Amino acid sequence: MKFINKKRREVTLISVIIMVLILFFSGCSIGKAISSTQIKGRGEVAEPIVTVENDPKIQLTAKQSEGKYNFIVKNYNEKGKITQVDMKYKVEILNKKDDAIIIKLFKNDEEILINNNQSEYFTLTKEDKKQDKFRLEVKYDKTKSTSVEDIMQDLQIKVHSEQLKA
Repeated sequence: MKFINKKRREVTLISVIIMVLILFFSGCSIGKAISSTQIKGRGEVAEPIVTVENDPKIQLTAKQSEGKYNFIVKNYNEKGKITQVDMKYKVEILNKKDDAIIIKLFKNDEEILINNNQSEYFTLTKEDKKQDKFRLEVKYDKTKSTSVEDIMQDLQIKVHSEQLKA
């Protein structure tokens, strides 16, 4: 019985040694491998450019009841650099609701419809330099005014721009 146990132990030991040698020389490993990869990149963000040039303020009174305000919306800056993305924009006119003030907006001498003091969207492309010339005509009609006093409010023009989806 001792001889069989001893023989069995030797066979088990030899088979374990042989298996370890086979695994060692075959290049297989039983373990977990962790790998790390670094990727370095340099990306640039596209630069949107929308420039607005405008005239000085105008003042309307009972004597001077009409005024014209000119402004230009461009897709390039003063250095001549063109926007790198296509843009859309709209013109918003901020003022208090007053029936005595009549506002008309023109783009390149063509009248534009204004809804809720906002124009429709216009586009500026990245392909070539473009400028849109706007003229805002403001007229004060004192006969429609409910106030005895002269006009006392500011009109403000905002240009809202967004990047078009590619």
